[in-house]
Amino acid sequence: MADVNFLTRARQWGNKVYLAGLGAYSKAGEGSEELYEKYLRSGTEAYGESAEGKPALLLAGRGLVDSTVVSARKLIEEAPHKRHELYERCVDTGKQVRGEDADTSNELLLAGTGAVATVRERGRRLFEELLAAGEQASAGKPGNAEQQTDA
Repeated sequence: MADVNFLTRARQWGNKVYLAGLGAYSKAGEGSEELYEKYLRSGTEAYGESAEGKPALLLAGRGLVDSTVVSARKLIEEAPHKRHELYERCVDTGKQVRGEDADTSNELLLAGTGAVATVRERGRRLFEELLAAGEQASAGKPGNAEQQTDA
């Protein structure tokens, strides 16, 4: 009886992991064409007149590099403020998790507890989002995950 229950749960989780992977794959494809076009335009602008005759992949690569450099600079400028903000949010979350014990807890303990709780919750939400996307992607297709696990 316990073996059957374990096998059923393992099959259910295997199906969920498969669907979450399918959801991640389908989400990765969303917007990729628009992003490629954005990088292509940016790379073309960066090369200016000399862009003519260059391969589109080279132009898009240049656009990606330029965009990454701009994003990295912005991140470096904002990092100290964002780091403090994140720390405060983690401490607040840790206080909520610890409840009455929060008053007597070390601030670093509260920050660590809050960080773990935040990561756990965000991970759960991401998994559920990917699972829903995977279910949507597999719906109505002839080799969907439910049919595969019944075999």
